[in-house]
Amino acid sequence: MMLKKYCLTAAMLFCIAAGSFASEWTVKDDVNTVEDAKLTPPGRKVDVALDGKLVARFIYGEGQFKPYLHVYGEDGDCLTQWDPKQTFPHHRGIFIGWNKIGSDLGGSVKKGTTTIDPKGTFDLWHFNNGGKMEVLKFEKLEGGKDNATLVATIAWRAGNKDASGSDLLMTETRTIVISRPSAKKTQVDASFELTAARDVSLNGDLQHAGVHFRSTAELQLQKRTAETSYVWEPSVESKGGKASSAEFKWARLQLPVGKNWYSVTHMNASTNPVEELSTRDYGRFGFFFKKDLKKAEVMKLKYRIVTEQIENGVAKPSAEQNAAARTSTQAEYDAFAKTITK
Repeated sequence: MMLKKYCLTAAMLFCIAAGSFASEWTVKDDVNTVEDAKLTPPGRKVDVALDGKLVARFIYGEGQFKPYLHVYGEDGDCLTQWDPKQTFPHHRGIFIGWNKIGSDLGGSVKKGTTTIDPKGTFDLWHFNNGGKMEVLKFEKLEGGKDNATLVATIAWRAGNKDASGSDLLMTETRTIVISRPSAKKTQVDASFELTAARDVSLNGDLQHAGVHFRSTAELQLQKRTAETSYVWEPSVESKGGKASSAEFKWARLQLPVGKNWYSVTHMNASTNPVEELSTRDYGRFGFFFKKDLKKAEVMKLKYRIVTEQIENGVAKPSAEQNAAARTSTQAEYDAFAKTITK
């Protein structure tokens, strides 16, 4: 009887101890105190942490430039750190946009004016002629044992209104699921569901449209751009940071952040439209396409972005190192592809 009681007590203690070491994802929405915090108003931030350690941060709200996601690595490294001194300050973390969105609302003729050109477009990439993206609400902010989930409803607005008083171009449902498949690796599954509020044309060029990842400003400000390198699949030729293919599966960036080295793999679901891949040595890269949507038409996009701290990173990987990166990245993409449904 005593032995049975002892075993039961030991089992209970084991379960309690095991539970105390279980991983826990937390999600906290709060007033922004970190990114453009001097703005009035400063907007808000959603911190995503695993066992108290910051893994990602979603920036949004009034006063902020656009809704976007930061990703963090080891030692507190921010792989997407923005700085007002950087070139192209409109690039922010993981983000989406098109610089030429056409509709019956036209567009602003000049930067900073309210003159409307019926044949013009609004720029929801640079946000320099009246358009904006506004987070209306969060459908879900949820932590747990395996991952953290953010689901946001976002209004894409023009800088002009129609006769009914509406400036709405599209309504977006952005779903971000963040997990850690293994130590030192962060996985961001990002889905964008865009519903057209009127007939719209998503246009522009590969450097200023699509879903992109912008790396830390350190690469530019500390003159480390020569240390970045890319591989992609299919391995088509690139000229001036432009590669064309309707079959792009993934692109992988290797970069230094502080004293550490990381890889960032941007995976493109086979169900997504794609025309071109844009890459820059300062670590901004992503997939581009043009698309016309009829009123009430829905377009669904799905991407997976995986960041990982790597050992023995070098500024100019050898052919053997690139081949090994291709093999491992393709295996990760194959796993991603199995999650895609039509």
